[in-house]
Amino acid sequence: MTIVTMMERKECVEIDQAQLFQQFNLQADRDRHDLIFDVVEDIARILGRAETQYLKTDYDDLRDSLDSVVTLGRQFGFGHLSRFAQDVKCCVDGNDLVAVSSTFQRLLRVGEQSLFAIWDMPIYS
Repeated sequence: MTIVTMMERKECVEIDQAQLFQQFNLQADRDRHDLIFDVVEDIARILGRAETQYLKTDYDDLRDSLDSVVTLGRQFGFGHLSRFAQDVKCCVDGNDLVAVSSTFQRLLRVGEQSLFAIWDMPIYS
């Protein structure tokens, strides 16, 4: 009898709460829940668009989407998300399609875990 073990791929995420709270203070006229909802929605939308571009091998537009992920990640304290988006972009620029595949899949996992993590984070300090 053969035993097959399925490994769950769970990525470690980093959300800089100080950076996120700084954005709350800069946009004090907005409700924190609304701001978080908008950030999560933007990241999810951009990652979805990036996945479509990746599957179509539309690397020019994928670079633009990755730049947007990097910008949002840096602005709102998603350190790992921003770094992995930059890694994918470097692989695209280097025309290393195997590396693009693996780093892009990791970016999607980190993106998903980051979006879950922000919902679990207390937003009032």
